[in-house]
Amino acid sequence: MSRRDELLALLENLSDDDVQRVRAFIESLQRDSARAPWAYDFIAHFEHAAKTASRDAAGMEIKIGEAMCDGIARVALWEHPPVSGSASVSYLVPIPNGLRDAQLKFAIGIRDGSELPADRFVAFRVLVNDWKLWSAVKSSRAWQTYAVAMPQLGSDVARIEFVTDGLGDNRWNWAVWGEPCLVGQI
Repeated sequence: MSRRDELLALLENLSDDDVQRVRAFIESLQRDSARAPWAYDFIAHFEHAAKTASRDAAGMEIKIGEAMCDGIARVALWEHPPVSGSASVSYLVPIPNGLRDAQLKFAIGIRDGSELPADRFVAFRVLVNDWKLWSAVKSSRAWQTYAVAMPQLGSDVARIEFVTDGLGDNRWNWAVWGEPCLVGQI
């Protein structure tokens, strides 16, 4: 007996109400399968990103690598800000036509081993098409995870920037962005 025959035999013994529930379930599965998940992995596209300093790049370090924050490892964008000003990693992200429910997902942290004093902070910012979408300041080592709703992007190219700033003192600002990605439904 095939799976189809087994399912048909089970369906034959259902009440009319149960058949309606099965029908509604199947219709919801069909709707969900029509929406395809989409993702853009910033780590995978790092080589195409623009890496800049707002002033002089002295002291700035930008790279990809594993980062430990409070003993937990993640693949991360390392973005130590320069002596003066901010560091920026900017991506031109092709946005597929019909993208819905877009979210930017990432974690921020200060790498283990940093001697950043508790009363000094690193600023983290996300800009989309030159508009500030999100920002936070941080001095603790532990990862903090975020899922930020994106504005309607349409089918175009979005400029998404990850920015860190030492706020006047870049010593021990071992800032990292853990596993940044843009996700949505098409």
